[in-house]
Amino acid sequence: MIRLILLLAGFLCEYTALQALFSQQQVWIRLILFIVSHLIAAVSLALLLRLSLPRQADTKKWGSLALFFSFAFFIPVLGCIGMLGALVYFRFFLRFDDRPEFFSVPMTPFMQESGGPAPGMGEGGAWSRLRSESLSRPMRLKALLAAGSSNSRDASRLLHFATSDNDDEIRLLAFNLADQREKVISKTISQSLAELKNATDRDERLLHCRKLAFSYWELIFNDLAQKDLAEFYVLQSISYATQALDMDATDPNLLLLLGRMHLWRGDLESAEKAINDAMNNGAHRDRVVPYLAELAFLRRDFVTMNSCFELNPLLRHKPGIGPVAQFWMG
Repeated sequence: MIRLILLLAGFLCEYTALQALFSQQQVWIRLILFIVSHLIAAVSLALLLRLSLPRQADTKKWGSLALFFSFAFFIPVLGCIGMLGALVYFRFFLRFDDRPEFFSVPMTPFMQESGGPAPGMGEGGAWSRLRSESLSRPMRLKALLAAGSSNSRDASRLLHFATSDNDDEIRLLAFNLADQREKVISKTISQSLAELKNATDRDERLLHCRKLAFSYWELIFNDLAQKDLAEFYVLQSISYATQALDMDATDPNLLLLLGRMHLWRGDLESAEKAINDAMNNGAHRDRVVPYLAELAFLRRDFVTMNSCFELNPLLRHKPGIGPVAQFWMG
C-alpha cells in the first residue's frame, strides 16, 4: 500500500511541477511551485525505489536514498521517468537464467602412471573420473561404484549424471544403482505402511508414522522423484509427520523435518514456525541456524541472515555450511 501511495504522490507532484512551469503566474511563484512539487516527487520516487530493492545493511540505506534522490531531482522529468522505467524493468521483465554447468579439467597424463585410484575414493574424485572420458572404462566403473556406495545427496546426483553417459556399460550400471536406492526406500515405506495399518498401540503408530515421514523425505532428498511425484511424496511426508507430532509434539527432529519440507514447497511462514519450534524443543543450534539463514536469504533479508551466522561463529569450520558462513561473515 505504501508503495502505491508513493508512486501516486511522485506522479502527481511531477505533473504539478510541469503544470507550474506553463502557468500564468509570476516567474518567482512558478519557480517555487516547480521546486517544491519536483522535490516531493523526487523524494517519493527515491523512497519507492529504495523500498522495492532487497533489504541491505543499514550503513548503505542513506547512501542509496541519496543516489536515487539525486538522480530524480537533478534531472527533472527525465530522471523520474528513467527511475520508473528501471523499476518496471527490474520488477517485471528481468529474469535470471540458471547457472550453467561447470566444466572439469581433463586428467593429467601422469594419472595413468599412478597405479590406479586409491582404495577409498571421495565424491569429488568419483565426479572428476566420471567426467573424464579419456580414462579407461574400469577406472570409471570403480568411480561409479564408489559413488553408489555413498548415501549422500551428491552421490545421487552423480548417479543421475552418469545415466546420460556415452558408455552403455556405465549408463546401465548407473541406472541399476539409482534403481536399487529407490527400491530400498520404497521397500521400507511398504513395510511401514503395512505395520501401521495393523498397529493398535500409540507408541507403535508413532514409530511407523515417524519412519514414513523420514522415508518419503529421503526420496526427495536423494532426487529420486520427478516434479509431480516429488510433490506427492512431500505431501505424504508432511501428513505422516503431522500425525506423529499429534502424538509427540516435542520431537525436535520431526519439527525440523517439517520445516525443511515447508522450505522445499516455498511456504516460508510455516517453515519458520516449525524450525523455531524445533529449536525451542531442543534441536541443536548448529542444525537450525542454516535453515534460519536460508529463510532470511529467500526473503532477501541479508542483515538477518548475517546475524544468524554470527550466532555461532564455529559454523565457518563445519563441512558443507562452512564456506557459506565464511562468505557472509567476511
